[in-house]
Formats: sequence, structure tokens, C-alpha cells
Amino acid sequence: MTAMTLTTARRTTRPVGLVLGCVAGTCLVVAGIWNALIEDHVTVQAPPTDIGPQVPVAEAMHRYYSWYAGTVAQQRADTILAIVGVTGLVILAIELRRRLGTDVLGRGACTGLQVCGTVWVIGALTEIGGQRAVALMATHSNPIQTVNAISFTTDVTSDAFSAAAFVLLGGAMFAIGIAPVRVAGSRWTLLTGLTGLVALVVAFGYVRGVDSITTWVLGLLAAVLLPAWLVATGRLLDAEQPSLS
Repeated sequence: MTAMTLTTARRTTRPVGLVLGCVAGTCLVVAGIWNALIEDHVTVQAPPTDIGPQVPVAEAMHRYYSWYAGTVAQQRADTILAIVGVTGLVILAIELRRRLGTDVLGRGACTGLQVCGTVWVIGALTEIGGQRAVALMATHSNPIQTVNAISFTTDVTSDAFSAAAFVLLGGAMFAIGIAPVRVAGSRWTLLTGLTGLVALVVAFGYVRGVDSITTWVLGLLAAVLLPAWLVATGRLLDAEQPSLS
């Protein structure tokens, strides 16, 4: 099968795509690095270390969630930054889908990117709400077992949304890379495929509960690969008249 390449014929005087890609990419860079620093307890205090077998379970949970409540503000701000970045991904995917014309595979993959972004944002908003509830309940007179149950449910639900989103992201990126109509040459295609591969690794990390993957590999995806893809795609979409060759 011969692939056609969508190349840039002319650029607009206002590089809207590039600006959008840069803004979304910057948000993801900051969010990815910040998330890794939070998870490694660099920008937040480390969890209490005086919780041992001699400490009653209820008291241990009280100490832990009192610490946890102090981390929620940074986690919420980090998640909001990531939501802005993912929203930029969805917008660029909509424009990329329009440019691909009648290419069924490419257009379907772009729709997959839109669904991916929507699923991830829903999960992120669920996580923000759950964290807020846990923090408020932990710092007031509420049964600590209830706080623990809400925290567990929030984490499991958020991880499920994240796993689904990254599976969609990985599949969509691979499909765009092999679509008959390609937005650019081999380097852009390689970046698209690599981003898809790493997204699938992150999805595996969420499914299997591997913290090192959902921290560091996710950081690589969010802080390096996705921003690079957003900027490169934004530049390509600034063409007034795309041409197929």
C-alpha cells in the first residue's frame, strides 16, 4: 500500500496550531515533571514514618490521611495543568481529523484521540473530587474507615479511566502512523509511533499497578513525547492549503 504524505504548502500569518501546541505542550511538561516530584516527595513532605505495628490501625490511618490532606493542593493544581494540556491534544486531533479528508483509518484514529482525551479528563475530574473529599473528611471529625474507603475507591476509579485513556492513545497513535494519508515525513511518523508505544506501556503500568511505570514512564510521555508531538503537529496544521503527495 502506497502512503500519501500531507505536507505544508503555505503557512498562515498567525501560527494558531503552533501556539496551541506550545501552550498544551508546556502544560504537559510542567505537569509531568511536577507529578514525578510529588510522587517522589520532593515538593511535598514525605509520609509519616512513625507508623509501625505498635500503632493501632485507626491511629495509623489518621496520621497518614492528615499528611495526605497536605498534598492535595499540589496534586489538584498539577492535574488542572494536565487537563489544559490534554484539552489542547483534543483540539489538535479535531483539526487533524478534518485535514485527513476521506482517510478512514486516520480519521478514526483522530476520533480515538478525542475519546482518549475525554476519558482521561473525566477520570482526572473524578480524582480531583475524590481527593478533595478525602482531605476534608480527614481533617474533620469523620470515621477514618470511611475516609479510607473513599480514597481507595477514588484511586481505583481514576486508575481505570487512566488505563482506558492510554490504551486509546496508544492505539490511535499507531493508527495515525500507518494511515494511508500521513501528515508529514518519517520523523513525525516515528515520533507518533514511539508516543503510542510508550502510552501502551503506561496503560500496562496502570493495569498491573506498577508505580515505577505510572510515575517515571508516564513522566517521559507527558513531559517529553506528547509535548514534542503537540508542537510538531501544531506547526504542520498551520498550513493554509495542505497538499497530498
